Amino acid sequence: MDVFAEDKDKLESSRRVRNLGEFLTAMEVSAANRFWHVWGSKSDEDGSTSVSSSNNGATKHKAHINTYPRDYPKHVVGMMYDTMASFQTWFGPQDVLSYGIQLIPLTSVAERRDDPEWVNILYPIYAKSCKEANEGSNGLCEDNGWSILQAGLLAETGEIKEALEFALDVPDDVYLTDGGCGNSLSNTLWFISTRRQSPSMSER
Repeated sequence: MDVFAEDKDKLESSRRVRNLGEFLTAMEVSAANRFWHVWGSKSDEDGSTSVSSSNNGATKHKAHINTYPRDYPKHVVGMMYDTMASFQTWFGPQDVLSYGIQLIPLTSVAERRDDPEWVNILYPIYAKSCKEANEGSNGLCEDNGWSILQAGLLAETGEIKEALEFALDVPDDVYLTDGGCGNSLSNTLWFISTRRQSPSMSER
């Protein structure tokens, strides 16, 4: 906005655009964690949900209350209707598709969208679903670009080195598929390299 510093009208307009963008982003992030990303923070023995925080900024965690009943076992919703949430997509029944569409796209806002607690729950499940899709559906996960998202999700768990190696092992032409959804190799490497490292990694 500095470019409009001497034009009050343009400066005010640019502020409104910025503020609206931040507002819409906050709504999207809130909706993702309420309706599409499914998990619940662990409860204490007395049944209350724990919340931990630290004044020095080292640790901050806000407990998450699951929107759905415990009878819904999956960690994402694939499709949502007025009165129903289902674990499937209109373009395929494989688990990796429902998980994958909740990780697209790999952009900087994903850092706000993807809660660390949810990410650590989801990664091993996503990795298993990708393997199953490759074995049972003729390489669907890798050939259609869903493995790119596995690399990004792995990076969000803090395993940066492993995620970089994973992304570089994905065939170059996969980044051009529909499943790649615009996640080029350079974008994927940028996303991975800008995630926070796990404590165990930083000590290596």
